[in-house]
Amino acid sequence: MDNGKSPASVHSSAKSPVYSFVAPSRSVKRPRPVKSCLECRKRKLRCDRASPCAQCQKAQRQCRYAAEGEVVSLSDGSDAETPERTVKRNRAAASQDSNHRDASAGSNYAAVLEEHANRLERLESQLLSRTSSIAESSSAPAQRPAASSLTIRGLTVKGGLRTRFFGQMSTRVLVNLFDEAKDFMFARNKSSDIREMFMNIQKIHKALQDEHRKATAPITVFVDSMTPIQKRMADVLPSRAVCDALLDVYLHGSETIYRVLHIPTFMRQYNQYWEGQTQPDAFLPQLLSILCVGYRYVGAGKGQYPDREGIHIPTASSLVRTWLDSLRGKQLVEFSTLQAEILQLMAQRMINPQNQESWTHLGLIVRMAMTMGFHRDPSEFAQKISPFWAEQRRKLWYTILELDVHMSMQCNLPCCIREGDFTCQPPRNLNDEDIHPGTEQLPPSKPIDQDTDSRVQVFAASTLSMRFRIVDIINRTDTLQDYSQVLELGNELERVFEDVRYIVPPTHSNDMHEVRRRWMTRVVLDMNCRRPLLALYRPFALSDTDVPQQIVTGYLRSSMILLCYLDELDPNSPDYHHIWHMHHLVLKQEILQAAFSVCYYMKQSTHGSVSPTSSNVKSESAEESCTIASESSIMLSLPRLKSVVQKVLDTMNQRIREIGTDLRDIVSLTVVFNTSQGGTPEQKREAIKKGLQAILDAGMQAIHTNQENIATRADEYDATELRLREPHAVLYGRPGYAEYGMCLPATCHRGSESDESGVR
Repeated sequence: MDNGKSPASVHSSAKSPVYSFVAPSRSVKRPRPVKSCLECRKRKLRCDRASPCAQCQKAQRQCRYAAEGEVVSLSDGSDAETPERTVKRNRAAASQDSNHRDASAGSNYAAVLEEHANRLERLESQLLSRTSSIAESSSAPAQRPAASSLTIRGLTVKGGLRTRFFGQMSTRVLVNLFDEAKDFMFARNKSSDIREMFMNIQKIHKALQDEHRKATAPITVFVDSMTPIQKRMADVLPSRAVCDALLDVYLHGSETIYRVLHIPTFMRQYNQYWEGQTQPDAFLPQLLSILCVGYRYVGAGKGQYPDREGIHIPTASSLVRTWLDSLRGKQLVEFSTLQAEILQLMAQRMINPQNQESWTHLGLIVRMAMTMGFHRDPSEFAQKISPFWAEQRRKLWYTILELDVHMSMQCNLPCCIREGDFTCQPPRNLNDEDIHPGTEQLPPSKPIDQDTDSRVQVFAASTLSMRFRIVDIINRTDTLQDYSQVLELGNELERVFEDVRYIVPPTHSNDMHEVRRRWMTRVVLDMNCRRPLLALYRPFALSDTDVPQQIVTGYLRSSMILLCYLDELDPNSPDYHHIWHMHHLVLKQEILQAAFSVCYYMKQSTHGSVSPTSSNVKSESAEESCTIASESSIMLSLPRLKSVVQKVLDTMNQRIREIGTDLRDIVSLTVVFNTSQGGTPEQKREAIKKGLQAILDAGMQAIHTNQENIATRADEYDATELRLREPHAVLYGRPGYAEYGMCLPATCHRGSESDESGVR
């Protein structure tokens, strides 16, 4: 208002009905807006004000609202007050002429407001109904994402009672994408030379399994001893020099995205321990787990066998588990206990890469952390938790969140924690040296492009929300109505990759240590979002449905980027072998999945073979999409795809003795790769034989035997023991067949000579 008068002065002049309506000196009852439909007003029913409303739909009546300016009897409804009530409530006001004029003016203004409100509501209702009808009509013929359940999940059943679920990252599920390779592996009419190769591979597989079983068994003299647990843990510690080296490997290799320690505090305890000073009970369990992770990162085969230059991982991990299981009462809610639990889980995964067991164990850790209040932000308890410990709690909670998302994606199972279950804020981008237990106020967070001890975790925390949504989507792909959510999340992740390239750009320097450090940071940040993008696109990109080209090309590109991380490094650098080992140890499952995925694109682009159940239209679309994806870049060309998968196979053969390497995975990828390249049946058969022979050579070298000795070992095993025991045949719908077609002569039956090779 520009006249300088206050609302009170305007009201006192009685020149404006607006202010007389809101005058504090009077209380005039306004009629409630008429919003119900005519039928509900007539029958005095509760109207939901939709168009048509639920009451009219239920009674199959014509639902109609009062048009603008239409007079409706107030006695027919309950949306406005009756004249009797109005008279009773305003009897005193009606006796005063001046007040009556004010009330009349207010009522007129209320009527205007009511009229506009009704018009807006009717307009809104019409727009909403029109929008919903358009959405329904457009969704009817829209693409509904659909992938065969056989290619995204599976269930093994033994005896009708023992069951195990497998998600889309399992080899058992990935093989279902390749009918020709399955037919070859399951064929009972293999030629004698192929059958003999499978027989020998079975023997090597059995020998390696026995070796792994012995290597992962703890040393009984330590585990079963009656000596106090702290003394036994101290006895398995290696020398100070070895501990120094392994601790450094852990801090640079794992304490990046998984922040468990406050490094200065732990290093102070570490130095005091070697000086002979008594440390808290949780120190030794934490140290043993750290050494286990560090030693496994050093090189292939490390930690599997007792030696003086490292630590025996099975024994150390078992002792830590024994200590944790002995805790009671208040010890279970100690901050250091939760740290030890997380470190022990990480150490156990070094020798037992069973994702579902880790996922189950992590569920206990999540609930343990929640009972300690870690899911609530420490600021809610500012009077009880100091700034230093508040920041440590945030780091540890976001470490648990990262583990939860990662393991849930690998198992294709829901997260233990859902978005909205916690209020804890992300940690700040600070170095550990910037804060200490006496800190009264946390310093401000540093820019994300500035390298700190917490930068990787802070950046990962910024993408946590979208990764939670991805895990939710991949566990309910059957309910999706279109690709909108998938494409939206894919675009968000693509923008994150651009941020990573900006934050940690590739650099060319003579300082190899700096090059390696920046490369590892960039790979960790990139893989943190590359993994969920692959999991998001996987059910649709590797299906025979008509999927958007963005998904098809994006999935192939991400698979190739993952397989080519090491191309940025110089193979002749002194520490290349160490990085190569860590890369394949940490990303083993992702590399295997990416290799199978590339083979699928090769198969489609080479001869367009698709599932027999698919229509011609869809098969042509799938073939065309894969061809377009393969031709979109030199990096995605067919020769490049073949060379990359061959390199993966060579690497897997080199690591055939590693714990966690499954010979069945290598055999499956070998057969799939050589049947996906095209060619005549004879050419495919010879290529498969060559690949199987490479597996045999690597396996015999691993168990220190030769072709003659392996051929004479058949009598050492009972025929039933030679069958690979995992029930893949149930997944593939081939009951009675040995897994991956590795059946014995006694159970193999020769078919017609025309189909002897098993390859079309």
